[in-house]
Order: sequence, then C-alpha cells, then structure tokens
Amino acid sequence: MQLTSTFLLKAVKFSAIALCALMVAGIGTVMFLARNTDNDITGVVAPALLISILSAGVAIAAGVLGRRKYE
Repeated sequence: MQLTSTFLLKAVKFSAIALCALMVAGIGTVMFLARNTDNDITGVVAPALLISILSAGVAIAAGVLGRRKYE
C-alpha cells in the first residue's frame, strides 16, 4: 500500500479530531465529578483544555493542507 500525503494528512486530521473530542469529554467528566466538592480542578482542566485547543489547530492545519493539495 502506498502512503500518499493526502492519506497521511487525513489520518492526522482524524486523529487530532479524536484527541480533541476525547479531551473535551474528559474535561466534562472531571467537571461533573467535582461539581459538589471543594476541590480545585484547575490544574487538571487547564492542560487538558490546552491540548484540545492545540489538537484542534492541528486538525485545521491538516485540513487546509489537504485541500490545497488538490488545487
């Protein structure tokens, strides 16, 4: 099987989208579990939010590069 650049960009895009979705689901779960406690969850949520924003940026960049490949 030949690995083309468009196939690799699609794989990167879908992997980044999956990572972003999993991180957002994890943030929601942590916030749900810690809603009635006095624990500070900022130390867990902030890096997870940063990772989800960065992976969304990677997915956007891979999508744009994949589209430019066809033009």
